[in-house]
Amino acid sequence: MIFAELKEAVGAFLARVLEELSYHPLISPYLNTSKDNPLRHYLHQYEVLARLVFRKPIRVLVGDEIGLGKTIAALTVARFLERVGRVSRILILVPRVLVRQWRRELLRIGVSASKIRQLESDTISFWRRQGFPGGYYIASMDLLKREERITEIADAPWDLVILDEAHKFGYKTRRFWVLGKRIVEAKPNRDALFLSATPHRGDPRDYISRLQLLDPYLVEGWKELDRRAFYETTHGSLLFRRTKEDINRIYEGKEVFPPARFYACVVKTRRNEADFVDRLVRFLRSKLEEFAYERKLISERVIPLLTVLIFKRASSSPYAAMTTLERMLAKRAPISAKDLKNLVDNVESYLSVGYEDYEYPDKDPEKIFDEFLEATSPLLTPRDRDEVRELRDMAKSIMEVGDSKLSAFISLLEGIMAEEGSKVVVFTEYKDTLDYVTKRLKLEHPEWAGRLLMLSSEETKDAETFERIRRSFEDPKSKARILLATDVVSEGVNLQVAHILVNYEIPWSLMKLEQRIGRVWRLGQKRDVEAYTLFMDNVADQAALNAMYRKLLNLKRAKLEPRPVTGREVLLYAEAEDLGRVPPSLVIEVRKGRKKFVRVTEAKSILTYLRRDRAGLEDLIASIIATRYEMEKELTSKGVLYKPKFREDVEKAVGLLGFRNPADLWSLMVDLVKSSSPILGFRVFTSGEEVRIGKGLEMPVVLDTLDDIYGHLAGDVKAAAPVSLAAYGNESRNVIMVPVQIQDRRDGALLYRELVGVDVEGGTILRGSELLSMISEALSNCLGVLE
Repeated sequence: MIFAELKEAVGAFLARVLEELSYHPLISPYLNTSKDNPLRHYLHQYEVLARLVFRKPIRVLVGDEIGLGKTIAALTVARFLERVGRVSRILILVPRVLVRQWRRELLRIGVSASKIRQLESDTISFWRRQGFPGGYYIASMDLLKREERITEIADAPWDLVILDEAHKFGYKTRRFWVLGKRIVEAKPNRDALFLSATPHRGDPRDYISRLQLLDPYLVEGWKELDRRAFYETTHGSLLFRRTKEDINRIYEGKEVFPPARFYACVVKTRRNEADFVDRLVRFLRSKLEEFAYERKLISERVIPLLTVLIFKRASSSPYAAMTTLERMLAKRAPISAKDLKNLVDNVESYLSVGYEDYEYPDKDPEKIFDEFLEATSPLLTPRDRDEVRELRDMAKSIMEVGDSKLSAFISLLEGIMAEEGSKVVVFTEYKDTLDYVTKRLKLEHPEWAGRLLMLSSEETKDAETFERIRRSFEDPKSKARILLATDVVSEGVNLQVAHILVNYEIPWSLMKLEQRIGRVWRLGQKRDVEAYTLFMDNVADQAALNAMYRKLLNLKRAKLEPRPVTGREVLLYAEAEDLGRVPPSLVIEVRKGRKKFVRVTEAKSILTYLRRDRAGLEDLIASIIATRYEMEKELTSKGVLYKPKFREDVEKAVGLLGFRNPADLWSLMVDLVKSSSPILGFRVFTSGEEVRIGKGLEMPVVLDTLDDIYGHLAGDVKAAAPVSLAAYGNESRNVIMVPVQIQDRRDGALLYRELVGVDVEGGTILRGSELLSMISEALSNCLGVLE
């Protein structure tokens, strides 16, 4: 009976301790999280919380590079603020393609589905009438283009605004002046988190303007702020910027991000394939030259866009080339100048930024491209039509005789599929190529039918279909091992389950290459990352390889054969450190006597090649390299981006919350389980770092998350009255545990709450690691309950 009383008392005691610990910023965000995809604790995310918890309001830019978990970093802050009662209504503004991903991450971090609301045109008014009840509201940036929608959103009583891809809010954009000003800057007491993997894009005014949205007390002009003294004050206060190298070397002290390599496979081409590309390039160049000196809509905008689009699609696959050229030959009635201008605007927007940045309201880019091709077909002269017809027939012939790139690709996949457990993501930009490749794979390898998945805009239209495909690929027990996808996978597929990536076409912008690799080379990746791009031995691909990739990625001749590829002549590679130093696609141009950083898009690179051949492309790449050196020199000399120096510095900041790092906290929580298990009747088994716990005849289960520990220790016990325990030890101490809290003296808002121990006789305060160690020691030597 006495032991039963002790067990009940210890259970009640632990329930009280754990309840108070649930307010701790390093614990509260990680409770009630997903069991299927549990969160891991990382020191760089702890650092963000540690430096922000005592602030009111919290207004910062998290500018970590791709793959470091900016979404989770933001949501841990939101969950802590929600726990202490500081926020209830959270607005999350994201690009349209990221809405699903954010919903999944909210569920993963423990937000109930009933509290997640997606703001659509037909739901904003409804939620406004309801007073926007507490919850997480996800809205597409694109939704807020209309003035009445902006007003409805801006006037809502948001407590916290999270803005993803914040670099889209450049000072020249309407988003900046309407959304940024009204939702963030105009409400200086509102919490706000900006997220961007590319916080500084070369323009100091653009960067400082975004910081001024967050901190409206930065009233000086951007030129006055553009100096080292200002930037250094932003580090760890207004800006957080960490890289994969920082995480491995400083924060974790181990290889959290495994090595990554980029491989360039040069595939031998048949004569007819080389001739097709030669003739295509000559034809496109002739069209650019023909309209070079005219100053009309056709010459200035339509023809350059048309040549880029034809080049990209015709280079993708012979099937994409054939369908593209056939659309050009279709006779269509001329469209109005207004409709043509709208089409040109859409195509120009997409080609200037790419799928990952483009927000189109209603249509898939593929359909926009098809409409554009059909609309511009009347512009072809009879001579042009004859040439296009010849090129189409050549593309058909290549398909009939044999496609060298497709053969090399299938050979690469055969090597991957021979490895048990390897998963691969294959990127292609066009649905036509996706269909073409999928059909051939199923024909040549019918045994892969259950292992092959396809994901394009068609599949993402239906939420149920998309979820089925996503789950099938992400499930480690699934047979699915190949995902053939267009860039719609940016809509939230968990790509780090694969460690191999293949670019079926050449990205003519290394920004796209970096973004794609970043989708598999990210937190949670366990294996070395391999990224392959197939280059054909033709004039266009060779120009891209030699003028762009060799110089920007420091490509070297591969000494080891990673995977055999049929028809390959040469294999070149770049290491992770080269991938980590991909220069921003910027060049410096002098306009009106002033230097400006101008973005180099895929379209610009391709047009440069078509107009000026390889020499022109080499000049452009030389400008990018020169711009990188100048930009790095400026960023370094001014200390623009936050750069942690030592792990000790980070642990010192995190230590203000009582624990040095995630391992310290986890180890102490596990010690609580071990020390209380004899009293509570648990069996604990340890093997290396793994801890299992069982009760009675139950099979032991792994303690994997804080939820697991809370579930076993706290249970359903609710401690209503104080509990006093006695334990023996080497010294006499009388420790009283009390919750302490910090409140904002202006409005009484709770900023922070923590359980501390007060040594009544010695007068010392125990908190964090020291407090949990004392509790574990006392439970291990517990004598009984004091009356």
